This record gives sequence, structure tokens and C-alpha cells, in this order.
Amino acid sequence: MLGTGRSGRCIPLGLYSGLTLSLDPSCEMGLWLGTYEAETTPWLRRAGSTARSLVDVGAGYGELTVWGLKQPRMERVLAYDPKPERWSVFRENLALNGLTGDSRLATFEEWFLGADDSGAAEQLFATLPEPILVKIDVDGGEEMILQRMGGVLAAKRMLLLVETHSRALDAACHDLLVAAGYDVRRLTPAWWRRLLREQRPIGFNQWLVAEVQR
Repeated sequence: MLGTGRSGRCIPLGLYSGLTLSLDPSCEMGLWLGTYEAETTPWLRRAGSTARSLVDVGAGYGELTVWGLKQPRMERVLAYDPKPERWSVFRENLALNGLTGDSRLATFEEWFLGADDSGAAEQLFATLPEPILVKIDVDGGEEMILQRMGGVLAAKRMLLLVETHSRALDAACHDLLVAAGYDVRRLTPAWWRRLLREQRPIGFNQWLVAEVQR
């Protein structure tokens, strides 16, 4: 039995198999079962095998950040999340996996590319080894963040995973990435989501994955 309440639990299945994460089974059972966003797992595994940097925008409790730091080629990881209450669990997940103080990791509580920071994106991404794996999941701000990344989208070799929560936002992000020269495809919820839904109150949820060869 998994029991109740948040505690460190070894993940047996899915993308995070082998990691130990602080989970609350009442709302995060999908992480333990390997079903949480399982539609993205094959793409992430392939991207993670080649990426040398990870930018985790909307890092949450840090499960993808931890996974990224465990990838054999990863040299640099940036993690951003705007909700202060998440960082204690984020740090716990680092500790559970022996990653406290890892020199490859930098964390941000404020989005590091402000609306008026012309050139900030170029400065930030210029230091990151390529290819750069970028995950963006900020519950509605994905188009804005892609816009603020500006010219680096076209200048850098990136592997992007963008989660969208409305059809209009999905279309806008898709068109922006295509205009930047990326091959883009959609990952839609699996058929079995009708039976085993994610534990979150979101009506529309799918992903864009984008790659460009340079």
C-alpha cells in the first residue's frame, strides 16, 4: 500500500522510473503509475538522450528537472516556477536523488525574460550547450514565453515540448514555432484517457513537440 500523505517514494514505472519523488498519492498517483503525461514519454526519452541543456519553464515540484539532471549528456539545467509554495518540495526531490547543490542547476522564482528585456533571451541561451531541451507549461502563458524567446528560437538548436490548455493557444504556439523554422507535431491525449483521466481540472490538454536540425 502506498499509504496517505506526502513522502518520498521510488517510482517503478514511466519516464521517472528509478527516481525517488515526494508524492501525495491522493493527487499524484499518476506519477507513481507512470501514466502522468505518458503521451510525452517516448519523445522526452529520445530528446533527453541527446540534450546537453534543459530549460524547465513551469518546473512545479521539479520531477522533470531531477530527471534531466540524471541524463548522461546533461551539462546545464535551468528551472523556473512562480509559485513559492512549490520550492520546498522541489528541493526535497533534489535531496532524495542526491542532487542538492548540483552545480549544473540554476533556479528562478521569476520568469527570467521580462517583456522589456530585449537581448535577455540571447544572453541567457548563449551560455547553454546545444541541443537545448525546453519544456514550457505555465497554464496559459506559453505563447508569451515563446514570443519573449525571440530570435533564439531560430538561432539555436532546440527540442521543445509545449503544453497547451486551449485550442486558440495551441494554434498560436504552433504557428509561432513553424514560423521560426521548426517541424511541429501534436501529441493528443491517449484513447485510454477516457477511462483513466489526469487528476486535474483542465478541460483541454495536449502537447506540441518541435524540433529543428542545425
